[in-house]
Amino acid sequence: MIDLGDEDGAALLDAAQVLSAHNPIRTPESYVAEAQIQAARLSEPTRRALLAFRRFSNDSGGLLIRGMPVGEVPATPTMADRPMGIDLPAAAIMSVLVATLGDQYGFQPERDGQIVQDVLPVAGEERIQSSISSDVRLKDHTEMAFTEYRADFVVLGCLRPDHNRIANTTLASGRRAVARLGTRTAEVLRQKRFKTAVDESFLRASNYCEPIWIGPIAVLAGEPERPWLRADFAETQAMDDDQAAAAALPTLREAAASVAVEVQLETGDVLVVDNHHAFHGRTPFRARGDGRDRWLLRTYLTRDLARSKSVRPGDGRVIDTDYRTGPGVLEPGHHSPKS
Repeated sequence: MIDLGDEDGAALLDAAQVLSAHNPIRTPESYVAEAQIQAARLSEPTRRALLAFRRFSNDSGGLLIRGMPVGEVPATPTMADRPMGIDLPAAAIMSVLVATLGDQYGFQPERDGQIVQDVLPVAGEERIQSSISSDVRLKDHTEMAFTEYRADFVVLGCLRPDHNRIANTTLASGRRAVARLGTRTAEVLRQKRFKTAVDESFLRASNYCEPIWIGPIAVLAGEPERPWLRADFAETQAMDDDQAAAAALPTLREAAASVAVEVQLETGDVLVVDNHHAFHGRTPFRARGDGRDRWLLRTYLTRDLARSKSVRPGDGRVIDTDYRTGPGVLEPGHHSPKS
């Protein structure tokens, strides 16, 4: 955990003032470049801690930063697709704070490619498996498991907690979860016998309602001591009828739940999730629509922006591709061979 002191707080406020000359929607390139330059204002201990997490992660798969100044927070919006938080000083402050970890970038279907997004409850969507829900538990997942260009880090900055302080972000260490699996289960999860659906939010703009499946994929990869994860327990399924494959995902889900911790984010808290080595989710809460509902800012970070150049028009910071076509998109009724 990083506790930001007065020195870092003052540095972030000054940096945000400089960053305000750059528009994150119209000129995201200059905005991110300036945020990275301004990050040098942070104290040496804070920068060292951020660099260590970027390089090595940690056992939990998450880094909690406390004490980020947020300034005045207006009423919580009622819609998540109309940019509000991105224009607040808190968005600039958060951008500077996490710039050491990687490059901010966006996805065109997700909030029109905004590199800082609002995460808040939306009326009528209370029970869906999405960040805009509230009444249901958001199942553990790796963010955007359906794409090879998913974020290395998912950053959640709290502007306002929910009324009753019961909306906790869940964080489940991949290493701890996999350590609870049997050898055979882990072996099955490392085989490309699974599929995962494209998030509905990535298809909404095209008015496409049918599920798009990506596969075959493996749920686990890498070294056993530090496994890479790729699964969304609301969207990922086995592709064949083998009992071992069908049972492996629920077993991993239960293992993740058994090691998960709940993080209560308060105003000024920032949680950085290592999207390859931890699952995250959210406990349910009741939204009121009174302007005081839970409101987070979210940004995605990549260690290697160049890796996605082919799907970023003009070498910009926004990935724009048709998720209904391309490598990995499955035909209806497709099954993977047993291996």
